[in-house]
Amino acid sequence: MKPILIVALFLCATSLITARQQDKVQLLLEELAKKDQKAVGFIKETNRYYLTLPHREVSEDLVNQLQSAFYQDIEAHCKYFGWKYLMDWKVLASKAARESFWGASYLSNRTLNYFGIRHANKTWACEVFRFCDGFVKNDPEPASFVVFPDFRSSIWMFIHTIYSPHYLKRLPDEGRRVAKAIAFEQQHGIHYWQRNKEGNYFVSHLEGDNYSSEEIIYTWSEHPINNLCINCNRATDRVWIEKINTIAQRISD
Repeated sequence: MKPILIVALFLCATSLITARQQDKVQLLLEELAKKDQKAVGFIKETNRYYLTLPHREVSEDLVNQLQSAFYQDIEAHCKYFGWKYLMDWKVLASKAARESFWGASYLSNRTLNYFGIRHANKTWACEVFRFCDGFVKNDPEPASFVVFPDFRSSIWMFIHTIYSPHYLKRLPDEGRRVAKAIAFEQQHGIHYWQRNKEGNYFVSHLEGDNYSSEEIIYTWSEHPINNLCINCNRATDRVWIEKINTIAQRISD
């Protein structure tokens, strides 16, 4: 085997190992698979594990382990995007946790779509941001879920979802702190702090106070358009926010 090819294979393997080491949920599921093959499945397309147990059958101990692992996997990303887009980061973390069952669901590990984002009614996901690949799943009718390359892309498109015009209208200032930046991104397909083809960017960082978790929840929760999430309402959304608070406290202790 040629030296160059050996080096390339080594770098590829090292990259996969490093990525797996940084993904604590995957490490946890991989270890569980060794103990109970019926509890965990493996997805060849993405080289990732997922939990096959019905959620109601998952033990409290395993849920606690998944919570801690998932929190550590996503905390930095959620805090960064919350800061850049002026929102309480715990909203992002709680929604990702709820939609993906702490990063252990089949859909999130098949698509890296942690927010249940569909192509339907989001033409910009493909036309502007080039997230065109889809995975069709019955929910309950066949629906195309957006396939992402990583968690950061998933969270970015979720922000564009909750900052859609019909949701922004529900914010106290009708979203004036973020609306123009979101419009810039949907025009150029980049983050507002990145330079476009003409060498211009919107601003380096948005100004103003963050929207609170309660203000963000109000935008989509119980909105007539958002009726796809079973049992989703403001009360249950607040419960998931509190779960993130509890995990944060548990880890800090």
